[in-house]
Amino acid sequence: MKSTLWKIWFFFFMLLCMLAYFLLIICKIILPRKLYRKVVFICVRFWGRNTLLSTGSTVQVEGVENLPDQNNICFIANHQGMFDIPLVLGFIKKPSGFIAKQELFKIPVLAWWMKEIPCVFIDRNSARAAMESFKKSAAVINDGHPMVIFPEGTRSKGDQMGEFHLGSFKLPVMAEATIVPLVIKDTWRIYEIDKGIHKVAIKLRILPPISAQDEIYQDKHRLSEYLHGLIQDTLTRM
Repeated sequence: MKSTLWKIWFFFFMLLCMLAYFLLIICKIILPRKLYRKVVFICVRFWGRNTLLSTGSTVQVEGVENLPDQNNICFIANHQGMFDIPLVLGFIKKPSGFIAKQELFKIPVLAWWMKEIPCVFIDRNSARAAMESFKKSAAVINDGHPMVIFPEGTRSKGDQMGEFHLGSFKLPVMAEATIVPLVIKDTWRIYEIDKGIHKVAIKLRILPPISAQDEIYQDKHRLSEYLHGLIQDTLTRM
């Protein structure tokens, strides 16, 4: 019963987001760019927090002191479930975009907001198109807007992480971005565990950053292996 009520609530919440989007477009026309970006961040953070907290779940964020002051950042996170995105958008105090699969571009309301965040859509079946997506994402980072990538490429639906796709690390290298690892714990228990909605104690840990000047940054294989091991080990101990 709770799952059905939540889905009904979320449907009307997304209708509200659709109306808010049209107001946002007006803001985009009349507000200075910097102020407009702040409005988008406030709206998206509100959406992320309410989407997750409406399930009855709680969120514990650790390691906030590891967030760099600058915004030339690429967050690297494990991917447990569909609530990972609202978790990051709602509970990290930096406006962040995502590289998202192109299928999401077809979903009304969601796709509209994703473009404003901004997110970059990627065609995973075309190496050339994927490279163009990375270039666009690097430009977003260099413009002072952090991006988030999930190198596993799909949801693990548990605490055992999948392998990292090496190609994911083209983005931070192209942008010369500071890498900030994120560890996401137990979001999969909200929905993926049985396709219902459950109240869960979620943990999000921000780990120390890796700068473009660090030695390991120059070797994508070592970097990928190091980050996978670091995130998996932290996840196991949380």
